[in-house]
Amino acid sequence: MRRQKQAQQSSLSVVAEAKGEKAYGMKTDYISKKSQYKKLTRPADPFLTCDLTNIVPEEYMILPLADFYVAENEAVDLSARVPAFQNESDIFHWFARLLTQSPAAAALLAEASTQDWHVGLAALGNNGYHLDIPGRKILLDCYDMTPVGLARSAYFRNNLLFMFVKALRDVWHETRWSDFESHYRPEDILMLERVRAADCDTVALLAGWELRGAGYGDLWRHLIGTEEGDMALVFTKYLERDPSALFDGSALAYAFRQWFADESRVDGCDHDVLETLDEIMQAAETRNPFGKNRLSVACIEALSTLPDGVRYLAGLGETISRDPFFAGLHDPINQSHFLQIIYDLEVVMVGNVPFQDRALANKIFPQEDIHTIWR
Repeated sequence: MRRQKQAQQSSLSVVAEAKGEKAYGMKTDYISKKSQYKKLTRPADPFLTCDLTNIVPEEYMILPLADFYVAENEAVDLSARVPAFQNESDIFHWFARLLTQSPAAAALLAEASTQDWHVGLAALGNNGYHLDIPGRKILLDCYDMTPVGLARSAYFRNNLLFMFVKALRDVWHETRWSDFESHYRPEDILMLERVRAADCDTVALLAGWELRGAGYGDLWRHLIGTEEGDMALVFTKYLERDPSALFDGSALAYAFRQWFADESRVDGCDHDVLETLDEIMQAAETRNPFGKNRLSVACIEALSTLPDGVRYLAGLGETISRDPFFAGLHDPINQSHFLQIIYDLEVVMVGNVPFQDRALANKIFPQEDIHTIWR
């Protein structure tokens, strides 16, 4: 076990090998890629939501979701059925019943249900989801399709299911690690949000694998052909060499690492976070609305905690926080954006002249009002 952990940490600290991984140049169109960041702009169009507590019978809230259908002897081969969705409620009834076959997803759904979260469809146009934190609503992108249309398309139906699991994992994070912005420095917020986004993809991947083992292979086959397919292939390749890696979390750690091998994923996440930091600065009444805490290794590892208590990044937090493969800011556009934010936090304007020293500004322009410069 010790050798296995050492080999895992060593390989995680090495930049992705060319073989078996996609080669990406520096792109300027990554902004248009899908984004699952939790503070995306709320859609203007009206939307319907379903109460998660009403998706399944009341017993579902009391008993462990992973064991519910086993106790009732109602387990079925869902892969042999094509659901007939007539409305949003039908979609989420079917999703909830299906997710009982995945222990990880069932636990996430159970927790969101007990916390009075709602779920609905909206035309987000981002092939992802949005969390309305104050309203406790999960909004999934419906691709401008009706429930009947979603039922007929295996691709969109499985993609919607995948996004639903990712959103449930994000809700799990929100209940434990919310308000990064008020506790950590901007550079640490960037790192923490990267880890959070990578973890949501990784845990959703785990749910797809568990559903495959339960007899529903459609979602896993769908994942192989998506942008997360490289993570799925790394995950299965490692399991082929060491089947026990599914239980100690090491296979998930390799899938997590692969998330960072795709520069477009990292750059897109950074872009969303930097835009949000800008919004926070513009709405703040103080010069620096962010916290002063530094990122700890324990915090990184805690973000990888699974519902069963396993931390698949245990022992790897130091590597993730220091290795440029995980912590580097390589995109020039995001670099400029980040440096501008740091500049805005440090500069005050007096008489249209920027100063980094407030005392010096007072000496030169004693009668002028001093205010922080905002873009």
